[in-house]
Amino acid sequence: MRILCASAAVILLAFFMHRSHDPMRTALPFGTTDLSSVESALQRLKADDRALVEAYVKRSNGDVLLPSMADPEQPFTARTFAQAIALEKAWDIKRDAQEAVAAKNAAARDEAMAPLRALVEADVERAEILSPRQLIKPREPVDGIISALPSDKATVFVVTVSLHNLGNKAIVAVTGSLEATDREATLPLDLCWIDVGPQNRIDPASHTEIRCANLHRQANDRQRAFMDSPPGRFTVIWKPKSVQLEDGTRIESGL
Repeated sequence: MRILCASAAVILLAFFMHRSHDPMRTALPFGTTDLSSVESALQRLKADDRALVEAYVKRSNGDVLLPSMADPEQPFTARTFAQAIALEKAWDIKRDAQEAVAAKNAAARDEAMAPLRALVEADVERAEILSPRQLIKPREPVDGIISALPSDKATVFVVTVSLHNLGNKAIVAVTGSLEATDREATLPLDLCWIDVGPQNRIDPASHTEIRCANLHRQANDRQRAFMDSPPGRFTVIWKPKSVQLEDGTRIESGL
């Protein structure tokens, strides 16, 4: 009996020692994405599990919420490696489903815009920061009153857009938007809303240029990044809404 009791005690001790050294039970750092304090336990995980923990901590920004306060779509409630791995696996499944739906919708939009893109192409000729004075011609005095001069300070984000006629008929009107997807952000960057008429007639195999700017807004960090970032971060996308040809034909995307 004494031998059995001793054996049982040894087994229980080994079990609790194993549990105490199980890296899956390691507590996540609170309120930080710095995992250096749990690096030794992290290195004892399988590579796939380690990547899941790191992805979860980055996505949660170190937040640890009560279940009652957590977003059901992204419940950042994990307190251990094991819980983080389970939540990140669930998120991967949900994200893949969302991306599949988004890809299907994007394909439908591309199909609707294809006939218009075959007629006219829009792209960024250049992007720059200019001063209001460079964009506004000073007005002549009225009744001897001189209006305030525009500022010389370069603060306005200006995009010059080139519209190319790819068809064999003159284009007399085009509407649509030009935007840039950002690898480092969820929402795209609006570059230009295009709405040109007969004054910007585009003959076959020729092009016209227009400027887009908002004088009442100063250039922001993403606009400056669009100008300065190396190729790869931003992708320019042309979303035509309508094209009217000289013969009266009007084509719309319906979007």
